[in-house]
Amino acid sequence: MRKKFTRPLLVIILVTGILFVFVDLLKEETFTIIEKDTDTFVWIESNKLLNPTYKRASLGLENARIINSNGEEIDYRELVIGDKIKADFKPMVALSDPPGLGAWEVKLLN
Repeated sequence: MRKKFTRPLLVIILVTGILFVFVDLLKEETFTIIEKDTDTFVWIESNKLLNPTYKRASLGLENARIINSNGEEIDYRELVIGDKIKADFKPMVALSDPPGLGAWEVKLLN
């Protein structure tokens, strides 16, 4: 009686785990603003659980082009905690933990 329920349950758990890994690795990476350090620096966190570019980082917005979802350029002061963004990074600015990054372009998502 136990074998009839154990094997299908293990197969369901295994298939669900594989699907989770597959979906998480293929989804587009976005970042959430979790804290504003200064006017030109924000702390960001990735939405990916497996293999993120940066799990958490300090992002410099100075000289970055910031656009909203309509493609209009906006000021960095309009970004607030909880906003979802997509960023094009410059080469690493500071080797620290978490890393200090700069951005070429930041797109504010809906």
